[in-house]
Amino acid sequence: MSDAPQKRSFRFGIRFKIAVSIGLIMIALMAVDIVWNLSLQNAQAEMEAREKAQVLAAEMRAAWDFVDMNQDVINRAEDGTFRTKHLVCVVAAKSISMLFTTETDYSIRFTNETPRQLANAPDAFEQEALDAFNADGELKSFSRVVDAGDGTRVFRYLEPLYVTESCLECHGEPAGEPDQYGYPKEGMQVGTVGGAMSITEPMDIYADGIRDSVMQQVIMVLLVMVAAFAAVYFVVSRLVLRPIDDLRTAAKSVGEGDFGYTLAVPDPRGRTATDTAHGPRSPLGAPDELTELTGEFDRMARDLQALYEDLEGQVREKTDDLMVLNDLLNYQKRELKVALDRLGEEVAYKNEFFAIVSHELRTPLTSILAYARILNDDDSLAPKTRDAVAEIESNATLLLNMVNNILVISKHAAQKDELLPEPVDFVDLAQFVRKALAPIAAGKDVELTCSVAPDVPLSMADWEKLRRILENLVDNAVKYTHRGGFVKLAITFEDGEGAGASAGGEGDGEGGGTIVMTVADDGMGIAPDEVNQIFELYKQAGQSANRRYRGTGLGLAVVRDLTELHGGTVSVESRVKEGSTFTVRIPYVPVFEEDEDGEDSAR
Repeated sequence: MSDAPQKRSFRFGIRFKIAVSIGLIMIALMAVDIVWNLSLQNAQAEMEAREKAQVLAAEMRAAWDFVDMNQDVINRAEDGTFRTKHLVCVVAAKSISMLFTTETDYSIRFTNETPRQLANAPDAFEQEALDAFNADGELKSFSRVVDAGDGTRVFRYLEPLYVTESCLECHGEPAGEPDQYGYPKEGMQVGTVGGAMSITEPMDIYADGIRDSVMQQVIMVLLVMVAAFAAVYFVVSRLVLRPIDDLRTAAKSVGEGDFGYTLAVPDPRGRTATDTAHGPRSPLGAPDELTELTGEFDRMARDLQALYEDLEGQVREKTDDLMVLNDLLNYQKRELKVALDRLGEEVAYKNEFFAIVSHELRTPLTSILAYARILNDDDSLAPKTRDAVAEIESNATLLLNMVNNILVISKHAAQKDELLPEPVDFVDLAQFVRKALAPIAAGKDVELTCSVAPDVPLSMADWEKLRRILENLVDNAVKYTHRGGFVKLAITFEDGEGAGASAGGEGDGEGGGTIVMTVADDGMGIAPDEVNQIFELYKQAGQSANRRYRGTGLGLAVVRDLTELHGGTVSVESRVKEGSTFTVRIPYVPVFEEDEDGEDSAR
């Protein structure tokens, strides 16, 4: 690694950001200082102007009071006779104020709301002060810095002049009566505001002083801040930025694979410790944050160096391990495929076996049921024999239902289940189901009734699958109903929009109505937490280790599958110990017949 100094191009780095940040902070602080100083200086100038105005007002009041107290002396001739010399207090005060105003930049005048001379009429500011004095009898003065109208600013100060006993001779009552000088009296009373003394001071002399003072302070603050900026920048650059630059250079070297870097770490006591890649660290006391950062970076670099030097061997080792794992994965993949193929064959064989066994069991079971019904119709049988035949018929019916359910589930699992639609008369269907399950209901002393609404039409559907649906639902209801209970099968028709048009027109295969088949009982009911799972395979309501009710858990699963095969839905409403109501809804499909003209018409 070369130790030659490198020329750095300008960039918006940390130094630039620190310089800009400090500069902006300095400008902001200087602006705040200027505004603050101007505010203080202006307040001080206004306070001084007010003090001067108060002194001038006090002197004018003293002259006013002096003339007023010596009126008797002033208006006496040498022989002691009274002769007015027209030198009253107001005339003396106005004369003094006029002379003072002529010889200085200050202005002193007297004004009131009913002046005897137009020159003494109040201006806007003086009228505002007079209104304030009249409104507040405790107000001693009224002042403010205002614009003079010519671009300069002046300080306006007014003090109220209250009517005294000596004023009543010229300004008292009766109002309108001429006084000794021929002016009409104003009708004033003692204690009221008779006018005001108005003093105007220029603020230019204060403005020059404020400007000079602020300029001196700004220069001083600027010098202090520049010195502080230089000191902060130097300290930060030496103690923070230079070590960071060294770390950046070392990181670049490590990134290029060169671990022969050299790091100079600043020490809190002002010394410099050199931590090389292969040299020991100096015991310089407690390290600061940069020292700790440099140490952590060096340890990371050493670990990275060791990892880099052994990287090729590690890559080779990991590659060998990966190849072994890949071979193992391929082997397990092949084994899994063989197992899946074997499982598929076994499942297919199982489904086929169930289908064959179920199909073969139906024939002897059907024969048993037929002979049992023939024997049951023989009136010559003894009562015990008739009971035995009824028991044979009941159990054979149950067994045939189980076999049929297994056959349906096997076909559904093999995806070989399909509809064989034909015209279905729901009256015949209901009577067939009632007749098939009547022995089971009678054996449990359960009342089984069937009803079909008169408006239920013929509909295209799979008669055999509808029979399986109703038989499973009725058988399930009888199974979970106690002795003396009832099971009701009801079939109704819900006419949908357009049903009449479909039945009376050419027909499009959709009737627009719904066939509703309902099986209700007053049995044990279903718990709320079991309602959502009773339509699953091998699930039964009230299932426990001690099986109280017969069954395989296939019946309701068959109902769901066959109903969905018809494009319908099945639902249940149940309350524990009050009974259950299962509702199957399938779309109505009209039956089409060919009339004599060879055209199709819907029934």
